Amino acid sequence: MNIEFDSTELRLLTDKESIRLHPLWMRERSKEETAVDQRSFQRLYDPETLADNLTFSDAKQLDHDEILIKFSDQHEAKYSLKDLLLEVEKKDNLPQKVYWSTSNLEFKEFNFDYSLESEQQMLEILEYFHKYGFVVVKELHAQEGEIINFAERIGFIRETNFGKTFDVRSKQQPNDLAYTSIELGPHTDNPYRRPVPSIQFLFCVENSCVGGNSTLVDGFQVAKDLKAQYPDAFKILSETNIFFRFTDQDTVLENTGTTIELDDEGNFVQIRFSNRLDLVPYQAPDKLAKYYEAKRIFHGMINSDKYLINFRLPAGGLLIMDNYRLLHGRTSFNTSEGSRFLQGLYIDHDSIESKYKILKKNKNG
Repeated sequence: MNIEFDSTELRLLTDKESIRLHPLWMRERSKEETAVDQRSFQRLYDPETLADNLTFSDAKQLDHDEILIKFSDQHEAKYSLKDLLLEVEKKDNLPQKVYWSTSNLEFKEFNFDYSLESEQQMLEILEYFHKYGFVVVKELHAQEGEIINFAERIGFIRETNFGKTFDVRSKQQPNDLAYTSIELGPHTDNPYRRPVPSIQFLFCVENSCVGGNSTLVDGFQVAKDLKAQYPDAFKILSETNIFFRFTDQDTVLENTGTTIELDDEGNFVQIRFSNRLDLVPYQAPDKLAKYYEAKRIFHGMINSDKYLINFRLPAGGLLIMDNYRLLHGRTSFNTSEGSRFLQGLYIDHDSIESKYKILKKNKNG
Protein backbone atom coordinates (compact mmCIF):
# COMPACT_ATOMS: atom_id res chain seq x y z
CA MET A 1 0.00 0.00 0.00
CA ASN A 2 1.23 3.48 -0.88
CA ILE A 3 0.10 6.96 0.17
CA GLU A 4 -0.45 10.32 -1.50
CA PHE A 5 -1.64 13.59 0.04
CA ASP A 6 -2.49 17.19 -0.49
CA SER A 7 -3.56 19.72 2.14
CA THR A 8 -7.19 18.55 2.21
CA GLU A 9 -6.93 14.75 2.01
CA LEU A 10 -4.69 11.72 2.51
CA ARG A 11 -5.06 8.90 0.00
CA LEU A 12 -4.33 5.25 0.75
CA LEU A 13 -3.61 3.51 -2.54
CA THR A 14 -4.45 -0.19 -2.53
CA ASP A 15 -4.54 -2.62 -5.44
CA LYS A 16 -8.30 -2.07 -5.70
CA GLU A 17 -8.98 1.55 -4.84
CA SER A 18 -7.89 4.94 -3.55
CA ILE A 19 -9.21 5.59 -0.02
CA ARG A 20 -9.59 9.30 0.75
CA LEU A 21 -9.18 10.42 4.38
CA HIS A 22 -10.14 13.78 5.89
CA PRO A 23 -7.62 15.71 8.09
CA LEU A 24 -9.97 15.92 11.10
CA TRP A 25 -10.83 12.21 10.77
CA MET A 26 -7.12 11.38 10.93
CA ARG A 27 -6.36 13.90 13.68
CA GLU A 28 -9.04 12.39 15.95
CA ARG A 29 -7.33 8.99 15.62
CA SER A 30 -3.95 10.16 16.86
CA LYS A 31 -2.66 7.98 19.71
CA GLU A 32 0.25 10.20 20.70
CA GLU A 33 0.82 11.04 24.37
CA THR A 34 -0.28 14.64 23.85
CA ALA A 35 -3.53 13.46 22.27
CA VAL A 36 -4.81 10.55 24.36
CA ASP A 37 -4.32 9.01 27.78
CA GLN A 38 -1.96 6.07 27.30
CA ARG A 39 -3.96 3.72 29.51
CA SER A 40 -7.54 4.36 28.50
CA PHE A 41 -6.80 5.90 25.06
CA GLN A 42 -9.47 8.48 25.77
CA ARG A 43 -8.84 11.89 24.24
CA LEU A 44 -7.17 14.56 26.37
CA TYR A 45 -8.94 17.27 24.38
CA ASP A 46 -12.35 18.11 22.99
CA PRO A 47 -12.19 17.44 19.23
CA GLU A 48 -14.60 20.29 18.61
CA THR A 49 -11.80 22.67 19.65
CA LEU A 50 -9.75 21.63 16.62
CA ALA A 51 -9.74 24.11 13.76
CA ASP A 52 -12.45 23.26 11.25
CA ASN A 53 -10.00 24.20 8.47
CA LEU A 54 -7.29 21.81 9.73
CA THR A 55 -5.10 20.52 6.90
CA PHE A 56 -2.27 18.09 6.24
CA SER A 57 1.15 19.71 6.08
CA ASP A 58 3.20 16.56 5.44
CA ALA A 59 2.85 12.80 5.15
CA LYS A 60 5.46 10.14 4.63
CA GLN A 61 5.67 6.37 4.79
CA LEU A 62 8.14 5.10 7.40
CA ASP A 63 7.87 1.41 6.48
CA HIS A 64 5.37 -0.98 4.86
CA ASP A 65 2.82 -0.37 7.63
CA GLU A 66 3.65 2.87 9.47
CA ILE A 67 3.16 6.46 8.30
CA LEU A 68 3.99 9.82 9.89
CA ILE A 69 1.48 12.64 9.48
CA LYS A 70 2.02 16.33 10.24
CA PHE A 71 -0.98 18.65 10.60
CA SER A 72 -1.36 22.39 10.20
CA ASP A 73 -1.79 22.77 13.99
CA GLN A 74 1.80 21.42 14.41
CA HIS A 75 0.61 18.04 15.75
CA GLU A 76 2.55 14.98 14.53
CA ALA A 77 1.33 11.40 14.78
CA LYS A 78 2.23 7.92 13.59
CA TYR A 79 -0.41 5.58 12.21
CA SER A 80 -0.66 1.93 11.25
CA LEU A 81 -1.87 1.48 7.68
CA LYS A 82 -3.27 -1.91 8.63
CA ASP A 83 -5.37 -0.41 11.43
CA LEU A 84 -6.63 2.38 9.19
CA LEU A 85 -7.65 -0.10 6.50
CA LEU A 86 -9.43 -2.32 9.03
CA GLU A 87 -11.47 0.64 10.24
CA VAL A 88 -12.29 1.86 6.75
CA GLU A 89 -13.42 -1.64 5.76
CA LYS A 90 -15.37 -1.91 9.04
CA LYS A 91 -13.54 -5.03 10.15
CA ASP A 92 -13.59 -5.71 13.88
CA ASN A 93 -10.54 -7.98 14.35
CA LEU A 94 -12.83 -10.95 14.96
CA PRO A 95 -12.65 -14.17 12.93
CA GLN A 96 -14.67 -14.01 9.74
CA LYS A 97 -18.10 -15.59 10.14
CA VAL A 98 -18.59 -18.92 8.39
CA TYR A 99 -22.25 -19.42 7.51
CA TRP A 100 -23.06 -23.11 7.62
CA SER A 101 -25.52 -25.82 6.75
CA THR A 102 -25.12 -29.53 7.44
CA SER A 103 -23.09 -29.93 4.24
CA ASN A 104 -20.23 -27.56 5.09
CA LEU A 105 -20.12 -27.40 8.91
CA GLU A 106 -16.81 -28.55 10.42
CA PHE A 107 -18.38 -29.71 13.69
CA LYS A 108 -15.78 -29.81 16.46
CA GLU A 109 -16.02 -30.32 20.21
CA PHE A 110 -13.37 -29.04 22.63
CA ASN A 111 -12.25 -30.95 25.73
CA PHE A 112 -11.34 -28.47 28.48
CA ASP A 113 -8.34 -29.47 30.60
CA TYR A 114 -8.22 -27.71 33.98
CA SER A 115 -4.57 -28.65 34.45
CA LEU A 116 -3.39 -26.77 31.36
CA GLU A 117 -2.79 -23.07 30.84
CA SER A 118 -6.22 -21.74 29.98
CA GLU A 119 -5.52 -18.84 27.59
CA GLN A 120 -4.62 -20.97 24.57
CA GLN A 121 -7.57 -23.31 25.20
CA MET A 122 -9.94 -20.38 25.53
CA LEU A 123 -8.58 -18.69 22.41
CA GLU A 124 -9.24 -21.81 20.33
CA ILE A 125 -12.74 -22.18 21.82
CA LEU A 126 -13.64 -18.54 21.10
CA GLU A 127 -12.10 -18.67 17.62
CA TYR A 128 -14.49 -21.46 16.71
CA PHE A 129 -17.41 -19.69 18.39
CA HIS A 130 -16.92 -16.47 16.46
CA LYS A 131 -16.71 -18.34 13.16
CA TYR A 132 -19.69 -20.65 13.52
CA GLY A 133 -21.85 -18.88 16.12
CA PHE A 134 -21.62 -21.73 18.64
CA VAL A 135 -19.14 -24.02 20.34
CA VAL A 136 -19.36 -27.19 22.45
CA VAL A 137 -16.96 -27.58 25.39
CA LYS A 138 -16.74 -30.93 27.21
CA GLU A 139 -15.00 -32.41 30.26
CA LEU A 140 -16.08 -29.64 32.63
CA HIS A 141 -17.04 -30.55 36.21
CA ALA A 142 -20.59 -31.90 35.99
CA GLN A 143 -21.95 -30.02 38.98
CA GLU A 144 -24.32 -27.16 39.71
CA GLY A 145 -22.65 -23.77 39.46
CA GLU A 146 -19.82 -24.88 37.19
CA ILE A 147 -21.45 -22.92 34.38
CA ILE A 148 -20.87 -19.74 36.40
CA ASN A 149 -17.19 -20.56 36.96
CA PHE A 150 -16.63 -21.06 33.24
CA ALA A 151 -18.72 -18.12 32.08
CA GLU A 152 -16.86 -15.74 34.39
CA ARG A 153 -13.62 -16.76 32.67
CA ILE A 154 -15.09 -14.98 29.63
CA GLY A 155 -17.20 -12.07 30.87
CA PHE A 156 -19.95 -10.73 33.07
CA ILE A 157 -23.17 -12.67 33.56
CA ARG A 158 -26.40 -10.92 32.64
CA GLU A 159 -29.03 -11.61 35.29
CA THR A 160 -32.70 -11.86 34.28
CA ASN A 161 -36.01 -12.48 36.06
CA PHE A 162 -35.05 -16.18 35.94
CA GLY A 163 -31.98 -15.38 38.08
CA LYS A 164 -28.24 -15.43 37.49
CA THR A 165 -28.70 -18.96 36.15
CA PHE A 166 -31.83 -20.86 35.20
CA ASP A 167 -32.42 -24.60 35.63
CA VAL A 168 -33.73 -26.44 32.59
CA ARG A 169 -35.55 -29.51 33.85
CA SER A 170 -39.07 -30.84 33.78
CA LYS A 171 -41.11 -29.49 36.71
CA GLN A 172 -44.68 -29.04 37.86
CA GLN A 173 -46.56 -25.90 36.78
CA PRO A 174 -43.70 -24.42 34.72
CA ASN A 175 -43.73 -20.76 33.64
CA ASP A 176 -41.89 -21.64 30.42
CA LEU A 177 -42.12 -24.61 28.03
CA ALA A 178 -38.35 -25.09 28.40
CA TYR A 179 -39.17 -26.54 31.84
CA THR A 180 -41.16 -29.41 30.38
CA SER A 181 -40.11 -32.57 28.56
CA ILE A 182 -41.74 -31.74 25.22
CA GLU A 183 -39.83 -31.20 22.00
CA LEU A 184 -38.79 -27.62 21.31
CA GLY A 185 -38.31 -26.63 17.70
CA PRO A 186 -35.57 -24.23 16.57
CA HIS A 187 -36.03 -20.85 18.22
CA THR A 188 -34.15 -17.89 19.63
CA ASP A 189 -34.36 -17.10 23.33
CA ASN A 190 -36.15 -14.20 24.99
CA PRO A 191 -37.26 -12.12 21.97
CA TYR A 192 -39.60 -10.37 24.41
CA ARG A 193 -36.72 -8.65 26.25
CA ARG A 194 -35.18 -5.22 25.57
CA PRO A 195 -32.43 -5.82 24.72
CA VAL A 196 -32.59 -9.50 23.81
CA PRO A 197 -29.83 -11.50 25.61
CA SER A 198 -27.11 -12.07 23.05
CA ILE A 199 -24.97 -15.04 24.14
CA GLN A 200 -26.50 -18.12 25.78
CA PHE A 201 -24.71 -20.82 27.78
CA LEU A 202 -26.38 -24.21 28.34
CA PHE A 203 -24.50 -26.61 30.63
CA CYS A 204 -25.40 -30.24 31.18
CA VAL A 205 -25.22 -31.43 34.79
CA GLU A 206 -26.99 -34.70 34.02
CA ASN A 207 -28.47 -36.30 30.91
CA SER A 208 -29.23 -39.96 31.58
CA CYS A 209 -32.74 -40.17 30.12
CA VAL A 210 -33.88 -41.24 26.68
CA GLY A 211 -34.01 -38.30 24.26
CA GLY A 212 -33.21 -34.69 25.05
CA ASN A 213 -30.70 -34.15 22.22
CA SER A 214 -29.73 -30.59 21.35
CA THR A 215 -30.43 -29.06 17.93
CA LEU A 216 -28.90 -26.03 16.22
CA VAL A 217 -29.49 -24.06 13.02
CA ASP A 218 -27.45 -21.20 11.55
CA GLY A 219 -30.14 -18.58 11.13
CA PHE A 220 -27.90 -16.33 9.03
CA GLN A 221 -27.30 -19.12 6.50
CA VAL A 222 -31.03 -19.81 6.30
CA ALA A 223 -31.74 -16.09 5.85
CA LYS A 224 -29.11 -15.88 3.11
CA ASP A 225 -30.64 -18.81 1.24
CA LEU A 226 -34.16 -17.49 1.82
CA LYS A 227 -33.16 -14.20 0.20
CA ALA A 228 -31.76 -16.02 -2.84
CA GLN A 229 -34.58 -18.55 -3.25
CA TYR A 230 -37.64 -16.69 -1.93
CA PRO A 231 -36.91 -12.95 -2.18
CA ASP A 232 -40.54 -11.95 -1.52
CA ALA A 233 -40.63 -14.03 1.68
CA PHE A 234 -37.30 -12.56 2.77
CA LYS A 235 -38.59 -9.04 2.23
CA ILE A 236 -41.71 -9.73 4.30
CA LEU A 237 -39.79 -11.31 7.20
CA SER A 238 -37.22 -8.50 7.24
CA GLU A 239 -39.86 -5.75 7.24
CA THR A 240 -42.75 -7.09 9.36
CA ASN A 241 -42.51 -6.28 13.07
CA ILE A 242 -43.63 -9.16 15.30
CA PHE A 243 -44.93 -8.79 18.85
CA PHE A 244 -43.43 -11.03 21.58
CA ARG A 245 -44.72 -11.31 25.15
CA PHE A 246 -43.77 -13.26 28.29
CA THR A 247 -45.86 -13.16 31.42
CA ASP A 248 -46.10 -14.96 34.74
CA GLN A 249 -47.32 -13.93 38.20
CA ASP A 250 -44.42 -11.54 38.74
CA THR A 251 -43.38 -10.39 35.27
CA VAL A 252 -44.67 -8.91 32.03
CA LEU A 253 -42.04 -8.56 29.28
CA GLU A 254 -42.91 -7.26 25.81
CA ASN A 255 -40.92 -6.38 22.72
CA THR A 256 -41.27 -6.12 18.95
CA GLY A 257 -38.86 -6.83 16.13
CA THR A 258 -38.51 -8.36 12.70
CA THR A 259 -37.82 -12.06 12.19
CA ILE A 260 -34.74 -11.10 10.16
CA GLU A 261 -33.14 -7.81 11.24
CA LEU A 262 -30.77 -6.03 8.86
CA ASP A 263 -28.51 -3.01 9.30
CA ASP A 264 -28.57 -0.01 6.96
CA GLU A 265 -26.24 -1.82 4.54
CA GLY A 266 -28.30 -5.01 4.39
CA ASN A 267 -26.07 -7.08 6.67
CA PHE A 268 -27.63 -9.59 9.06
CA VAL A 269 -27.96 -8.28 12.61
CA GLN A 270 -30.36 -10.61 14.40
CA ILE A 271 -32.82 -13.47 13.98
CA ARG A 272 -35.96 -13.47 16.15
CA PHE A 273 -38.05 -16.60 15.97
CA SER A 274 -40.07 -18.16 18.75
CA ASN A 275 -43.32 -19.49 17.38
CA ARG A 276 -44.66 -20.51 20.78
CA LEU A 277 -45.13 -16.88 21.80
CA ASP A 278 -45.08 -14.65 18.70
CA LEU A 279 -48.01 -12.60 17.38
CA VAL A 280 -48.11 -10.71 14.10
CA PRO A 281 -49.92 -7.35 14.49
CA TYR A 282 -53.16 -6.68 12.64
CA GLN A 283 -52.92 -6.27 8.88
CA ALA A 284 -55.34 -6.66 6.01
CA PRO A 285 -56.09 -10.36 5.29
CA ASP A 286 -54.25 -10.35 1.93
CA LYS A 287 -51.07 -9.05 3.61
CA LEU A 288 -51.38 -11.54 6.45
CA ALA A 289 -51.76 -14.38 3.96
CA LYS A 290 -48.41 -13.42 2.44
CA TYR A 291 -46.80 -13.13 5.88
CA TYR A 292 -48.01 -16.57 6.98
CA GLU A 293 -46.75 -18.06 3.73
CA ALA A 294 -43.32 -16.47 4.25
CA LYS A 295 -43.17 -17.70 7.84
CA ARG A 296 -44.06 -21.26 6.77
CA ILE A 297 -41.23 -21.23 4.23
CA PHE A 298 -38.75 -20.05 6.88
CA HIS A 299 -40.10 -22.58 9.40
CA GLY A 300 -39.74 -25.39 6.89
CA MET A 301 -36.14 -24.44 6.17
CA ILE A 302 -34.98 -24.22 9.81
CA ASN A 303 -36.52 -27.64 10.53
CA SER A 304 -35.05 -29.37 7.48
CA ASP A 305 -32.14 -31.81 7.46
CA LYS A 306 -30.27 -29.38 5.22
CA TYR A 307 -29.78 -26.90 8.05
CA LEU A 308 -30.50 -28.58 11.40
CA ILE A 309 -27.84 -30.50 13.33
CA ASN A 310 -28.68 -32.88 16.19
CA PHE A 311 -26.21 -33.93 18.91
CA ARG A 312 -26.20 -35.08 22.51
CA LEU A 313 -24.74 -32.86 25.21
CA PRO A 314 -23.12 -35.13 27.82
CA ALA A 315 -22.79 -34.45 31.53
CA GLY A 316 -20.05 -31.84 31.88
CA GLY A 317 -20.78 -30.55 28.38
CA LEU A 318 -21.34 -26.85 27.67
CA LEU A 319 -23.01 -25.30 24.63
CA ILE A 320 -22.27 -21.62 23.98
CA MET A 321 -24.31 -20.01 21.20
CA ASP A 322 -24.97 -16.62 19.65
CA ASN A 323 -28.65 -16.00 20.35
CA TYR A 324 -28.75 -13.32 17.63
CA ARG A 325 -27.60 -15.79 14.96
CA LEU A 326 -28.30 -19.38 16.01
CA LEU A 327 -31.66 -21.02 16.55
CA HIS A 328 -31.61 -23.86 19.06
CA GLY A 329 -33.99 -26.53 20.25
CA ARG A 330 -34.15 -30.04 21.66
CA THR A 331 -35.82 -33.35 21.07
CA SER A 332 -38.43 -34.58 23.57
CA PHE A 333 -37.23 -36.74 26.47
CA ASN A 334 -38.57 -39.31 28.93
CA THR A 335 -37.57 -38.99 32.59
CA SER A 336 -39.12 -42.32 33.63
CA GLU A 337 -35.73 -44.00 33.06
CA GLY A 338 -33.25 -41.28 33.99
CA SER A 339 -33.07 -37.52 34.38
CA ARG A 340 -32.05 -34.43 32.41
CA PHE A 341 -30.76 -31.33 34.17
CA LEU A 342 -29.22 -28.37 32.39
CA GLN A 343 -28.28 -24.95 33.72
CA GLY A 344 -28.28 -21.84 31.57
CA LEU A 345 -27.20 -18.22 31.70
CA TYR A 346 -26.54 -15.26 29.43
CA ILE A 347 -23.64 -12.92 28.77
CA ASP A 348 -23.37 -10.09 26.26
CA HIS A 349 -21.62 -9.82 22.91
CA ASP A 350 -19.17 -7.22 24.14
CA SER A 351 -17.88 -9.57 26.88
CA ILE A 352 -17.10 -12.48 24.58
CA GLU A 353 -15.70 -10.24 21.85
CA SER A 354 -13.47 -8.40 24.31
CA LYS A 355 -12.17 -11.66 25.74
CA TYR A 356 -11.21 -12.94 22.30
CA LYS A 357 -9.43 -9.70 21.34
CA ILE A 358 -7.42 -9.65 24.59
CA LEU A 359 -6.41 -13.30 24.20
CA LYS A 360 -5.40 -12.70 20.58
CA LYS A 361 -3.42 -9.61 21.54
CA ASN A 362 -1.62 -11.51 24.33
CA LYS A 363 -0.72 -14.33 21.95
CA ASN A 364 0.66 -11.97 19.29
CA GLY A 365 2.54 -9.93 21.86
